[in-house]
Amino acid sequence: MKRTEMILDKDPDKALTTEGACHFLSISRQTLYKLVRSKKIPGRKVGDSYRFLRSDLIRYFKNDD
Repeated sequence: MKRTEMILDKDPDKALTTEGACHFLSISRQTLYKLVRSKKIPGRKVGDSYRFLRSDLIRYFKNDD
């Protein structure tokens, strides 16, 4: 999914993959995992992968001044 498609998607509870979350926030995978470890962004482990709610990413983005 392209970044513009994710931004225009109206479903705030849509789960994004690690790749999708990185594209949405314009950060590296390493930075995303650092934010998860520091509990700034909640991630849910699904098998061997993480999933991130779009609403959580938006909340982080709005609070990251």
